[in-house]
Amino acid sequence: MVAMYSYRGTFQWLTPSAYIATKVFFPVLQMAFFSLIGGFGGSQPFSYYVLGNAMLVGYRPMYPIATGIGNERRLGTLPYLIAAPMNRASSFFGRAVVHALDGLTSIALAFVIAVVLFGLDRSHANVLGLAAAMCVATYGAAAMGLALGPAAYVLLDASFLANLALFALILLSGANVPLTELPGPLLAISAVLPMTRSISAARAFAAGASWDAAASPLVADLALGLAWGLAGFVILAVIERVAISRGTLEGV
Repeated sequence: MVAMYSYRGTFQWLTPSAYIATKVFFPVLQMAFFSLIGGFGGSQPFSYYVLGNAMLVGYRPMYPIATGIGNERRLGTLPYLIAAPMNRASSFFGRAVVHALDGLTSIALAFVIAVVLFGLDRSHANVLGLAAAMCVATYGAAAMGLALGPAAYVLLDASFLANLALFALILLSGANVPLTELPGPLLAISAVLPMTRSISAARAFAAGASWDAAASPLVADLALGLAWGLAGFVILAVIERVAISRGTLEGV
């Protein structure tokens, strides 16, 4: 229940209509913007960009999870949260579950929009494989948010990191720019992003690939997401001590 109220407070929605508008309009605008640019000026077919951006909607839980601690500081509740006799890691990770589930519904809705409005062909799709790719992509984005979030203990504007990660996903995950067109240094960054392999697997499953043929990228992304999540645990423990010793919990 605490996680649910935290989720509602993060997005500050009071009515179902406002929530639904956010869930529908954002995926439509994102897919329309990047897909039309890619379709008219890119090297790939229109469907390449539609599917990539439908998968990219799975990054949505990353941002609120990454900025959660910063929001606690902005609202003046972070010192009370630190002083409470509870495990901070379990608190923040528990909240992340609700955001991850919401991200999964967002990416599923994005695919419905991609089929209905943008004509994405799903006649040959491996539906179970595509669903697995959606789950892994959302899980990876949530794990990335958990690793970025603790930085808000010592940074006054932690949303900078979240936005930087967001643009990295948009540009380097393979959703809008083919990985083969990325220069070496950027390709190295792409390799550690948690959605890169999920997007690649989704394209293979959408084309009808069998599970055996396209499952290995998902397994790799599962492992990478676990690494991001474990890093979040370690960073949270270390950086909290640093913030307390510096007296930066209230933004001073």
